[in-house]
Amino acid sequence: MSERDARLLLLIGEQYAVTVDQLARLIGRTYRTARWLRDRWQHAGWVESRQLIAGGPSYVWLTREGTRVAQSPHRTWEPNPGMAAHIEAVTEIRLLLEQQLGLGDWQSERTLAKTYGPRSELRLHLPDAVLVRGQERVAIEVELTLKSRARLDELVRDLGEHYQQVWYFAAARLVPTLTEIASLARWQNVQVHHHPPLLHELRLAA
Repeated sequence: MSERDARLLLLIGEQYAVTVDQLARLIGRTYRTARWLRDRWQHAGWVESRQLIAGGPSYVWLTREGTRVAQSPHRTWEPNPGMAAHIEAVTEIRLLLEQQLGLGDWQSERTLAKTYGPRSELRLHLPDAVLVRGQERVAIEVELTLKSRARLDELVRDLGEHYQQVWYFAAARLVPTLTEIASLARWQNVQVHHHPPLLHELRLAA
């Protein structure tokens, strides 16, 4: 295992899974090269890969052996088609904010869960990630599916109270409701962006 292998496998463990296209962008190479790397890892027994959604992209995730050799602190993920679109979207935001725009250091939801301990009614809602920008911590949330107005109100209020900024990336149909809720946030620290985000608007907001 090379140093690059270890770094990439650790990131995959943090994100649950990545698509082959996302892997290509992580290594700064072509899709064909990323597919070759994926195949090498598969032959070594470190990853599994297949489509999780009909007609969708191929995902790559760690096997138990990959989790062990990469010394990932996270449990081996069991493929879940219901989570696939959300996982892909969150990783897209990571690639954009951390790698392309260099806006800060990414802490994944799985990393945050290690810090705050097991789930309980007393634990704060964990965002999909936190972007660390110096002394500032920005909660990152990706919303692709409809939640009740009461639940969105609760989540926005909770995150707004505990983070300096909150950045939502939402499907178009959710943007009006989230924008209205954000306008009522106590600290006025919640921004709502479309998903996929508009790059020029994001640069201005950042």
